[in-house]
Amino acid sequence: MAAAGPVFPSVVGALRCQKDSYLRVFETEVVSCTEFIPPKSAQANGKHKAQKKANDPSKIFENGGSPDAKYWLLELADSVLFPEGGGQPTDHGSLTPVLADVGESIQIRSVQRHGLRCIHFSPKPLEPGTTVRQDVDFHRRWDHMQQHTGQHLLSAVMDRVENLETLGWGMGAEGEMNYVELPRKLSDEEIQEIQTRCNEVIRDNIPITVETPQDTKAESLPEDYDKEKGVVRFIKIGDLDYNACCGTHLKQTSHVSVILLHHTQTIRGTNCRLFFTCGDRAINMATASIDKMRLIAQSLSSGQKPAEVQASVGLLGDRLAESRKKTSNLLKEIAKYESDRIKAALGPGKTVFSHRATDGLDFINLVTFELKEAIKGGGAVVLASGETKEPGSVMIIGETELVEPLAVKAKETISTVKGGGKGEKWQGKVTEWQKGEVDALRKLVVS
Repeated sequence: MAAAGPVFPSVVGALRCQKDSYLRVFETEVVSCTEFIPPKSAQANGKHKAQKKANDPSKIFENGGSPDAKYWLLELADSVLFPEGGGQPTDHGSLTPVLADVGESIQIRSVQRHGLRCIHFSPKPLEPGTTVRQDVDFHRRWDHMQQHTGQHLLSAVMDRVENLETLGWGMGAEGEMNYVELPRKLSDEEIQEIQTRCNEVIRDNIPITVETPQDTKAESLPEDYDKEKGVVRFIKIGDLDYNACCGTHLKQTSHVSVILLHHTQTIRGTNCRLFFTCGDRAINMATASIDKMRLIAQSLSSGQKPAEVQASVGLLGDRLAESRKKTSNLLKEIAKYESDRIKAALGPGKTVFSHRATDGLDFINLVTFELKEAIKGGGAVVLASGETKEPGSVMIIGETELVEPLAVKAKETISTVKGGGKGEKWQGKVTEWQKGEVDALRKLVVS
């Protein structure tokens, strides 16, 4: 019997996960296994940006891996686990040797593209030639496909309906929003129109296919991807969209389920990010929002309709503003009362101490304003705020001959104070008052 020839692994672009994105289990063979040595910054300086990103050790640790553990780079004959790329995160899954006595399943949390190669970061080594069963975390894969295909659909609709080019996009982590970057901000009416059109396309159940033309003119390929030896894939959504993409995608628009458009955020001048979610992620987020609104309605004793909750929140805001106004007026009255007390004790060569545990620098500034004329008659005032184990402030105003030595004493007495000033004013910030420091400062001032 002739010896088996060498195994040539499938290149990224023609992986099993890209040919059949709905496949969950696959048997293949280990082609190579080498220990992973994280690149040093000096070694990485000359490498291409995409290669440095693929070798970034943080991608292994972001899902709970230990930075002290060893990892091995496994290349398989083929892979049902998708390597990160095209804005789509890495798949998660496991490798299980087919022979029962070889060992238990190995959890894979990072699959990266190195040029044309698909590399699995494994916490355990496997001998080349070992047959393994790959199992993909399909819940994660499905979520990624819904978000990624949804982005293609959204961008295509915006391009047709509003002539809006998608400048870039980012997929949020599980349970978070995605975004597309656009050249301008959208109006609420435009957002509603785009969302309506997207969901019409979803209901039309348009087929989504993959094409790999030989004569491609794709301009968005990574610089380290060899187009001549690799496979360039184009994702086609009926007659709506045709774009190069390496990611895993759904087979029909109905599998996107739903697209919800959220808020916008202005960035880089006139550019704008439009946040969105698709499929199960959108449904889960909407359900969570409804539950939270119900709880808010209960706490406000209002109806549960959005308009009723909004009205109750508005009323609460008005009451809060009124309360703050009353508090501000009351603080001014207290400051006036305290300043009158200080004025009565002030005089040439005299020093007065004032302390208020709450209200901080706001109260000190109010008292200082009330004293601006009285202090010209001589004397000095030490104003302090805060209490033990809390931050606070110190301000000293008055005659220069009194302010400067009082500032020296304050710095000697308060262990965490930092500040400065000259002449008739010195101001300091207390990181944390220690026990007895307020009383000690008081005694130094009034003695």
